[in-house]
Amino acid sequence: MNVNFFEWLRDGVRQSVLLGVSDAIEQIGTPTDSDDLHPNVAALLATDTGTTKGTRGKSTAASKKRLGKSLKDMNSSDA
Repeated sequence: MNVNFFEWLRDGVRQSVLLGVSDAIEQIGTPTDSDDLHPNVAALLATDTGTTKGTRGKSTAASKKRLGKSLKDMNSSDA
């Protein structure tokens, strides 16, 4: 019998998430059968999404912040 730890863990997480969603739906209940959208949801769907596409990849290297030391920084401080 070949037991893969990560597969077992993944299946456990999947089952926990599904049970959590099931419990949440049971407590909250399902939405009413009305065709009207909430005004905030309608406003969100009506916004222009074309203006936000592609802005993430256009940042320059100078504007990026580094969160830690690089290997060069660590080696120069040790020497």
